[in-house]
Amino acid sequence: MFNPASLHPIPLETGTGRFNPEAMAMLRTIGRGANGSRNLSRDQARTLMGWLLRREVSDAQIGGLLLALRMKGESAEELEGFALAVRDLIPPLTVRTERPVVVIPSANGARRLPNQVPLLAALLREQGIPVLVIDAPSSDQGRLATEPLWRALGMEVATNLDQTRQGLEQNEAVLLPLSTLNPALHRLLQWRNVLGVRNGGHSVIKMLNPLQSPSLLVTAYTHPEYATLMQQVLLALRQPAMLLRGCEGEAVAHPNRESERIGLQADGAQQTWSAGEAFAPQRNLPDGLDLSGCAQWTHAVLDGYVLPPVPLARQAASIRAMCESLAQTDAPRTDVRPTLRVSSPSHQKDHHAPLR
Repeated sequence: MFNPASLHPIPLETGTGRFNPEAMAMLRTIGRGANGSRNLSRDQARTLMGWLLRREVSDAQIGGLLLALRMKGESAEELEGFALAVRDLIPPLTVRTERPVVVIPSANGARRLPNQVPLLAALLREQGIPVLVIDAPSSDQGRLATEPLWRALGMEVATNLDQTRQGLEQNEAVLLPLSTLNPALHRLLQWRNVLGVRNGGHSVIKMLNPLQSPSLLVTAYTHPEYATLMQQVLLALRQPAMLLRGCEGEAVAHPNRESERIGLQADGAQQTWSAGEAFAPQRNLPDGLDLSGCAQWTHAVLDGYVLPPVPLARQAASIRAMCESLAQTDAPRTDVRPTLRVSSPSHQKDHHAPLR
């Protein structure tokens, strides 16, 4: 029988954790099955995630808590509490840039289609928009993570927060490994190799923005019902964001079809870009697992020999429009919950010039 841990062993750090009697009450709340389980409050979830990240529970309790949450399904309040607990452990990161930084979490990589995260980041960088990609590579076999392709393209991989700050202030596209940004969350994600399923940490990654300065989170959902849940959490966090149905789990538009993109502002205002005019899907895309082929294709797009996929170009235009709007409002991030939602569907034409 296949054992993921045999291919991706992780240190369980047995001995650094300790039995936490307070965790028993939370486990009884979330672990009573489909009919008996109840959700945690935001503050309870924040406390629980803090215990998990700081290793203030035993290994047995970690496994039980993660599996119970997985089976119950996280509520919006629980995810908000998890996100706040992760923020508590991230050093303040503030950058001075003319335009808001675009933050793109990457936790899936590519399987069949080329990984377009580096391409989207490079397209935005060429338009003067700094980009931060937070890389939390999946342990799934048969996927090409973002970092190998990023390196193959000669793009910057930060080794510390100072290097990240400097790159962003120079309007670069910078990849920051999660293991550098938050080692505790990185270790929590590795429990997937032991339990065989994702945990709440994977959901937090999709909504993780370490910046304390103006920024736009670009993130994706896979299942339609999760879109509503993520909107609730992002609005509660007052996190400006663009939300779309991603391609193979990444926050980039599918190259052969387009879905709507939802823009969320810190004050609760909402903007929707619906699918645009019909287009001819791009042919001869490289295999998603072919590192060399994906790098050559990305270079060809950036050098102007191949046009970018239409949905990706439209996504880049929507991001640019949101960044321009954010630059005008420069709304600070707080923990005050928004009450206003304004829906104003729009679609903008995309202009793409050859890039150098």
